[in-house]
Amino acid sequence: MLMQRRMESTLTALLAAEAEAREIIEKAEQEVREAREQSRKAVQDIVNEAKAKEEQEATRILEEAKNEAEKTRKAILDDAEKEAQNWEILYQKNRDEAMRFIFESINSADLK
Repeated sequence: MLMQRRMESTLTALLAAEAEAREIIEKAEQEVREAREQSRKAVQDIVNEAKAKEEQEATRILEEAKNEAEKTRKAILDDAEKEAQNWEILYQKNRDEAMRFIFESINSADLK
């Protein structure tokens, strides 16, 4: 009878140990699943953040390029307007000199 109680006691202890081991394994598996999910979410957050930074950088570069293009366009237009004004001044000066020459020629021809 004592032997039977010891066997029952040992068997009960083994069953309790098995149940405890099963519980520990289930908790560990749950923690692993949670860690995987957290890792997946962390990786996705990093990817999303990298994409957002990339888009921001691309937008910034595009804006800078647009601004530089606008500055260059304005500078070229300003230079072209200045050059046109210079040509207009030269045209007026040459026109005035040509008219003066013609009038002088007419006047000197009248005097002869």
